Amino acid sequence: MSTFKLKEVELTADFACVITVYKEKDIAWPLVRALLAQDYSNYHIYLVADGIEEKMDLMEHEKLTIYQPKPFLNSKVASLGLVLKEMEEKHSHVVVFDPDNLVPSHFLRVISKFHANGFKAVQGKRIAKNIEGTYAALDALGEYYYDFAVRNLPFQLGSSSTIAGSGMSIEKNLYRENIDKELLTLEKHGVVVAEDKSLQSELVDQGHIIAYAGAAIIFDEKITGAEQIGRQRGRWLNSYFGQLPENLKLIGKGLIKMDWNRIYFAIMTAMPPMVVLVGLSGLLAVVALLINWIYFFLLTGSLILFALGFLLLLLLNKTPQKVLQAIPKIPLFVLGQISGMLNIRKASKDFMATSHNEIAEINDLWKQRKHEFKHLKNDWK
Repeated sequence: MSTFKLKEVELTADFACVITVYKEKDIAWPLVRALLAQDYSNYHIYLVADGIEEKMDLMEHEKLTIYQPKPFLNSKVASLGLVLKEMEEKHSHVVVFDPDNLVPSHFLRVISKFHANGFKAVQGKRIAKNIEGTYAALDALGEYYYDFAVRNLPFQLGSSSTIAGSGMSIEKNLYRENIDKELLTLEKHGVVVAEDKSLQSELVDQGHIIAYAGAAIIFDEKITGAEQIGRQRGRWLNSYFGQLPENLKLIGKGLIKMDWNRIYFAIMTAMPPMVVLVGLSGLLAVVALLINWIYFFLLTGSLILFALGFLLLLLLNKTPQKVLQAIPKIPLFVLGQISGMLNIRKASKDFMATSHNEIAEINDLWKQRKHEFKHLKNDWK
């Protein structure tokens, strides 16, 4: 579902495509090859290979620059800061990728249309790369849900999409300002858990609308084992609670200025993570049994409506059947997220990077999955 219409204007964006790798020597090469196959010419790829002792196997190309910092930076924010300092000044926008991402050939061209229409920040459609296996399918469920609920829908309603951490493009000077602030935080505290959360709040607070490019597909690797859930969700929960005060301030500013973008975006990002929201609602429903049956039925009814809404959004976002079949196994994922809550404090001192195991090339993946996005093909022209 994407009803936003762009004007036909000249495409002039010049992209710095930044890939940050940490310790995993070969994970990013499929993404590099996918970017080199883009049908848009104004871009350059910057690959930061941090935490790798042996020399990287160089892939020489005029559109590729590789940094292998010594001593190690041990930080995604520091890697981003390195590229922003060293990159060519001609670039107008920075596109951030995780090393496990893959993009089809239309990605940069679709993103550039939104920049040409005046948007300084754009988030692409991040979709699960791997959907085989129980935990990958369960992780993919959340991605399909959030892709619609907090990216597509808010933008269609005149507010801002959230930023997913990868597959987003930001006007270079705006991004430099944000990363400079995060570098100060890194110097002070030794770790920055989720720089994308502060970036999106700053952009909205400055009056920018973060666009959602529903036709700019970006595949993202999903977790494949239970042990990865706790690490990843611990980091995410830490970033949520760390950013909550700023979101509440943003709600206040939005109400004072009667700014729809600030109000809607801040309320949406201040909502507790799904496992916390549903868990507390269920607990309150049990307590309500001892207090008043009316409250019990109201809470239970709300949970049923939420479940129906969850299913509806998955269907609206054309979630693959393989992913929908994982719905009965959601309790397995919830148990992993509870483990993540125990890792919240640890995430304040350790970035807790997620390892990647699914290596694929975009040509093979796109042949298998292109049919899922046939409703978007007109937007790829």
